[in-house]
Formats: sequence, C-alpha cells, structure tokens
Amino acid sequence: MVMEYFSAQLPSVFKVNEAYIQQEQNQFETLVLGSSQMQSAVNPEWLDSPTLNLASGDQHHDTDFKLLKGIQGKNLSNLKTIVLEVSYSHFELPHNGPNFWKHSLYLKYYDINTFERSTYFKDRLLYLANPRFFSERINEHFIQKQGFTDFNAFGFNTENYEGQFKVLGYDEEKIAKVPNFKINTKPNAYIFKTNTALFLEMLDFLVEKNFKVIIAKLPMYKTYPARRNLDILKRRDSVLASVLQKYPNTQLLDLENNTTDFNVNDYWNQSHLNPDGAKKFTARLNEFLNASN
Repeated sequence: MVMEYFSAQLPSVFKVNEAYIQQEQNQFETLVLGSSQMQSAVNPEWLDSPTLNLASGDQHHDTDFKLLKGIQGKNLSNLKTIVLEVSYSHFELPHNGPNFWKHSLYLKYYDINTFERSTYFKDRLLYLANPRFFSERINEHFIQKQGFTDFNAFGFNTENYEGQFKVLGYDEEKIAKVPNFKINTKPNAYIFKTNTALFLEMLDFLVEKNFKVIIAKLPMYKTYPARRNLDILKRRDSVLASVLQKYPNTQLLDLENNTTDFNVNDYWNQSHLNPDGAKKFTARLNEFLNASN
C-alpha cells in the first residue's frame, strides 16, 4: 500500500507534468518557472500557446536554471518564451543548493539531474529524499484519511482554495489583524550578490539561446507591501531596472501592487493566489505572450 501511495498519490503534480510532457512532446512554446506563488498563479489551460508550468514550492532561481538547461535536452524546438518569477525578496533568500530534497522528484519524473553531481540509483527513491516530509504525508493519507486534490491535465490545482483567507471567510478586517505571515524582512548583502550574479548568468544563457523572457512580479494582497523591508525592495527593483535596459529580449509583467484587478477573494493567503486570482493573472500573462509573438 505504501509503495502504491508513493507511485500514485504523493507527488501528483509531478506525475501529471510527466504525462503532460510526454503527451505534448515538442509542442511547448512557453516554459514557466518559479516557486509556489507562480505554481498557483498560472494555469496553462487558459493560455493560447502550449505552456509547461514547472514552478513548485520553495523552488529558487538556481533550480529554475537547472530545469531550464535540462529541458533544453528534451528536443523542445518550439520553445521560445521563458517566464521567470522575481518576488520581492527573491535576491535575498538562499538558493536551494545541491541538497534540496526535491532533486529526486525532478530526476524521477522529469529525468533532469539537478543534484550538481552524478546520480545513483537511490536518488530516484523519493522517501529517502525527505523521510520526515513523506512520513507526514503517509500519516495524513493512511491514518488521518485525508484526501488529496487532483491536478488538471496541465498540472494546475483547480481546487486550491483551502487557505488562510477562506478560513477567515475572506473577511478583510480579520485578515488585517493577522499578526504574522511568511515574509522575509532580513537583508543579506552576500546572498544578494550571489543570487544576482546567477540571475544575470541565467539571462545571458537565455539571450544566447534566443529566448524571449517575461519577468513576473506576482500580485500580493494589500497587507503584504507594508511589511516589506525597503532596502530589500529597492535592491530588487534596481536590479530589474538594470536588466530591462541591458536585455532587450526581456519584459516585466508587474502586478505586485495591483489592488484594482485583484481583491481579497482572489487570494489563498497574503502572497498566493487561489484559482480565481490565477484566472486573472493567467489572462494578463496571455496578453503578454500574444503581444510578444
């Protein structure tokens, strides 16, 4: 039963993406990369061009770059646009590094080596990648009898509503009183230097391969901006301003502070959209993609 669970239930989005890649093969024109914020914001089903969304939770630019290079070996000759996430503190959060527990998932389901070393047979054994995490999921499934949401054929969770905002009834007064939520407010000059250098290296790679690039600043709920560290914010925006001048193949899709088109009912929590918000964001991304074609 446990092995059946691992093969069929736990890494469901990875299994769906694996099937989607095999089905579409050489048809993809757009690749989306990023963290859970991007994963929950883009439903390829609503885009005009065939799109693969490989964003996932806690995924940083170093892993994005490895996936980008790995997918290059999949004979995706129609691929022409890469969508990258640059959140408020993307440049001052540590990269995933060689020990990121998701490396086994990328290897098993996408056949992409992100370990920064040669792989061994055990690298495809998911439980060994993160025993604590997978033990918790097994307990939820077999002991607590909790179900798991199915993803659509494009790897998007269409039922992703069960977040903090729904629990609070989308009540703006209650949400405003939430004392803490996940946001990085600690500047780190060393990490900023390292992350910026890798981001520019990735953009140089994309220029060399003649890709168009869309950099996305995803919508944040209105209580989020007030908690940001201004030094982190200014450094991020300074880098992006320089990038847009240096790289003519790059565009910025900036909806980070958009409170006109996005309202409380569009959010899962302060920094993640639910499927209603994703429908709006994907529509805007679709406009960008169509305009660049």
